[in-house]
Amino acid sequence: MTLTGKLAFFAPIKPPDHPIPSGDRLIAQNLIKALEIGGHQVMLASRYICYSKRSDPAILAERKAGALAEASRFINERKALPNSEQVDAWITYHPYCKAPDWIGPLVSCELNIPYVTIEAARTGQGDDTDPWRPWREEAQAGIRKADLHLVFKPSDRAYLTELLGSTERLRDFPTFVDLQTLIGEDAFHLPSHWSDETPVIITTGMMRKGKKDQNFYMLAEILSGMVDQDWNLIVVGGGPEEDAIRVAFGNIPAERVHWTGQVSHDEVLKWMRAADIFMWPGWKEPIGMVYLEAQAQGLPVIAYESMGVPLVVDHEVSGLLAPEGDDVTMQANIRCLLEDKAQRTKMGEAAKAKVRNIHSIEAASERLSAVMKEVSGGQGS
Repeated sequence: MTLTGKLAFFAPIKPPDHPIPSGDRLIAQNLIKALEIGGHQVMLASRYICYSKRSDPAILAERKAGALAEASRFINERKALPNSEQVDAWITYHPYCKAPDWIGPLVSCELNIPYVTIEAARTGQGDDTDPWRPWREEAQAGIRKADLHLVFKPSDRAYLTELLGSTERLRDFPTFVDLQTLIGEDAFHLPSHWSDETPVIITTGMMRKGKKDQNFYMLAEILSGMVDQDWNLIVVGGGPEEDAIRVAFGNIPAERVHWTGQVSHDEVLKWMRAADIFMWPGWKEPIGMVYLEAQAQGLPVIAYESMGVPLVVDHEVSGLLAPEGDDVTMQANIRCLLEDKAQRTKMGEAAKAKVRNIHSIEAASERLSAVMKEVSGGQGS
């Protein structure tokens, strides 16, 4: 395979062109773009969805049967094509317990091509006696067959090391964003009754049950204990839990909070550019793409040092992190940035540099090309 080979790309949780936006969909889209920047031809090998919200054995059997049929379709189509139309490698993004990859391992074996996974992981279900155990075993069977795994998080590295028995096939891979889609000059105007001298905190998230609404409730409690400080707040987002979340912020004077409702991604960025500090607790945050987006706008970050947050936010460099659940430290961190404009500016500049140098799509493209060269035996220009 040359460095400009034809690559088959598959995301078992949902295809990258799925109509419902999500962090997974965005990462998949950016991975494809990064590969294309490196000169690769990327084809979406399948739109089949292996993911299930429920562990029902009947769903597992149905998903697996459909995936195997999809694999046979792809294999037969490829074998009917001339050599010039064959794929040189298969890449699967995010195979895990709720979305095993049955297609990639079979295709790779039948076509004799390398098989690479990106963000192979385990979910947070219980031990191996739980209902998801059969799904986990299916996912692990596919993961074991990969030639190389690109790893986003230390927790995934630990899981794969235990599963595979070594780190030989693991390569660390920082998460990344496409700066061209994030950088701009346009910003929304703040409410007219807000003083230009008052620092503006911004937060954003989908308002749905689970870790999303819990993060909003944590944020509301933290800020409710700081109404004696001079700040205003922009809350970006919407969803089925919006009314309940608004109630949770009821202890903060209404004139200090601006609710945008659900808006487009471009509008989220415009609101970020109007603010001074980005704050999102980050409880159970696996990767933290939103932190990269905020830092790309030059915003210092306030968050918990939870799961994937420290992978994208450098404490005391591009933001201030508190131990998970330590609201006293979180409030102290907020006060620090509220009272020190020079510190906010310094951290904001460091945040932009961090995203540009480590987490840009161009940096990711170079790493991906190196991986493709490695799995091809070092061939290519």
